[in-house]
Amino acid sequence: MHDASDSRHPIQNRLLSILPPSEFVVIRPHLEEVSLEPGVMLARAGDAVRTCFFPNSGMVSMLCVTEEGRSIEAGFAGFEGMIGVEVLLRNNEMPYDALVQAPTTGFTAPAEVVRDLFDRGGVFHDSALRFAYVILKQMSQTCVCNHFHTIEARLCRWLTVMSERAGNRHLRLTHEFLAHMLGVQRTSIGLIANALQRTGAIRYTRGRVEIIDLERLRASACACYALVREENEKFTAENEKFAEDKLFAAMSDVRQTTAVV
Repeated sequence: MHDASDSRHPIQNRLLSILPPSEFVVIRPHLEEVSLEPGVMLARAGDAVRTCFFPNSGMVSMLCVTEEGRSIEAGFAGFEGMIGVEVLLRNNEMPYDALVQAPTTGFTAPAEVVRDLFDRGGVFHDSALRFAYVILKQMSQTCVCNHFHTIEARLCRWLTVMSERAGNRHLRLTHEFLAHMLGVQRTSIGLIANALQRTGAIRYTRGRVEIIDLERLRASACACYALVREENEKFTAENEKFAEDKLFAAMSDVRQTTAVV
């Protein structure tokens, strides 16, 4: 696992930690460690992407917003990916709001540096494209979820993911905020939160949700929770194997060249 030259924490982001030295050296001088609190807006839809963010921990939501200002979560990114993948797809405009949902750490880098690393066609190139696919699949699944699944199942999914990503069962969340994330009425969230509290899954006080029984919450979540989690785990495993294969191939080439000489 790499360390940034002036970092207090090792790089755990899956797009950065698997880079071979020949690629990591390109981005290392430009990495800046940051720590972000919930509620920080990294970017608004329509903003020019000048900086990419690689989370080490925590969670950043991708929000679609209507002209009236109503929002709904379409996807999220954590340690497996990045915010700003659009610049690698030759589009310099953010298509969504990027909102920090939990205490989040990570590294920023200038978009042009990230694009240059991508254009080299190495491990980062293929890993970033795989992550772009993961986001597309996640957003497609979210579309299905928002239309076909009950609000209760969706809320259980969201709280489960949030708790896992935050690494904390004590979450600062209001009914209004949860309603925005799920694109539903605030009154609906209140009714469902009270029902979940009666089952012993959560404890809700004004502005705070405590996860009491995470397994019960997981069991009540819609199938989208498991599908998205499996896709992220598959992405991580394939990424690591791809990086190992690339490293093995490069070492083999060096040995063959040495033998010829």
